[in-house]
Amino acid sequence: MTGMTAPRFHPPRQSRSQETLDRILDAAETVLDEKSFSEATLAEIVERAGVTVGAFYRRFPDKDALLHHLDERLFAEVHQMADEVLDPRRWDGTPTAEVVREFTHIAITLHRQRRGLLRSVFLRARVDPVLRESARGVNGHIIERLQALLLPRRVELRHHDPALAISLGFVVLLASVRETVLFGEVWPESAHVDDAELERELARMYMRFIGAE
Repeated sequence: MTGMTAPRFHPPRQSRSQETLDRILDAAETVLDEKSFSEATLAEIVERAGVTVGAFYRRFPDKDALLHHLDERLFAEVHQMADEVLDPRRWDGTPTAEVVREFTHIAITLHRQRRGLLRSVFLRARVDPVLRESARGVNGHIIERLQALLLPRRVELRHHDPALAISLGFVVLLASVRETVLFGEVWPESAHVDDAELERELARMYMRFIGAE
């Protein structure tokens, strides 16, 4: 990414500087558990981190650049998690239903644990090209890994286009997790569905979407 879509961040050169950066990032994510990114102030982030405003500006030109780096850190974790969780060797001999159930469980858990940051990222991605491109990249990677895992099981999938079903099914599943876990307050029934029930229903939905038993 270049030009206006390039993240603006000054990487640390010393271990002490890296520790300061980690404190800023962790503090910012904690603040986002309590309020939206637009409501969070730089003053409370640096106070929570125990650093000075000057220390912040030596690393980031503004608060938007901080969100870009939080997004980069989170999605690097998600990228690695997808490689590990969706590695076909991990699921050799495992029924497809169990694979889908575990994948759904991990998706719900991640959204629950990182709810504040993910809310901010998804809301800003609508207007921020850096965040939008980042989300596109990680979603594409997960879809590729899902297809690599499930397409060899195509004999179990009755959908006429298994690759398309795996991809679109993921979009539907992820949108359901996002709306229920991150923005559940706008849906009348979401408060009455716990994570275990959500996991069962979404896994069943995905299985039917791809045409599997």
